Amino acid sequence: MEDLIVHVLAGEASESDRQRLDAWRRALPEHERTYQEFVETWRLAALHESHGPIAPPPAVDAVVCKANSRRRQAIPLKTQQRHHSRTWRWIAAAAAAVVVIGTGIPLFVNEAPVATYQTGQAETLTASLADGSVVRLGPDSHMDVWGDRQRRVTINGTAFFAIAADSSRPFLVHSNAAEAEVLGTRFEIRAEADYLRLVVVEGRVALSNAGHRVEVSQGATSHIIDQSRPSPPKPADVWNMLDWHGGLLIFHATSLAQVVSEVEAHFGVPFVIRDSILAQRAVTAWFDDEPFEEVTSTICQVVGARCVLGDTVEVRP
Repeated sequence: MEDLIVHVLAGEASESDRQRLDAWRRALPEHERTYQEFVETWRLAALHESHGPIAPPPAVDAVVCKANSRRRQAIPLKTQQRHHSRTWRWIAAAAAAVVVIGTGIPLFVNEAPVATYQTGQAETLTASLADGSVVRLGPDSHMDVWGDRQRRVTINGTAFFAIAADSSRPFLVHSNAAEAEVLGTRFEIRAEADYLRLVVVEGRVALSNAGHRVEVSQGATSHIIDQSRPSPPKPADVWNMLDWHGGLLIFHATSLAQVVSEVEAHFGVPFVIRDSILAQRAVTAWFDDEPFEEVTSTICQVVGARCVLGDTVEVRP
């Protein structure tokens, strides 16, 4: 099957071969995960090799080494890592999002974080966690990662989360004002000593504090001040609320239709998806100021599509 994937990614497969690969991907979630991980290896290899004919990708370890080197040059990192995370992965799996936020500060008296991330006043940082989740820290922010198995972080400052779905291991986000329990979603938390603001980009969030609970849906926001009850959910233009230098392109099991909508807004170039089934395929990816052509090419490779660039980008099966 890997040979077939290579032929499809290289554009050398017949239509019947493409259909056979599509059927194999739909058969089992494990098949789709295998395909997405293979595509990620392919993508990273393509970024660092010549623009001639594409050969089968090298070993994953070699690709990850190259990718990490590129990102260290592109992103000013200030990390104190105590544990080497597994490489970030591409996972195509649709997931419902449920976040529960309550009061209380975590007590990790006898524990030390496995990794610590810190940004300066003019810095941002994108961290790929061991479970495949991605976190982008805003300026003057701090995050501790407490463990791979329990998926816990502590945040002070601003962070955008794209969480990998895993119902057996909830993802916990602790702050001085609240705690978030996450199952597969994209959202931003801005946490200060006595203030928390939640902005939900994708999914559904249950926000609770002081004995009160509200549900915040996609495209809405809520906040907590001085341990008060959460404010009523309020629809908002969430992308205008997310003030990130260079924009924000982070996806996790996000439908292609939603992905191209956000890429359109980011670059100002319209897209047309020529297949309704293709529009529902899931994309997991993150970008740090890559050019439009690279972003578009990567997304199309992930979903096994062909992109025709022009005044309008056409995405075809």
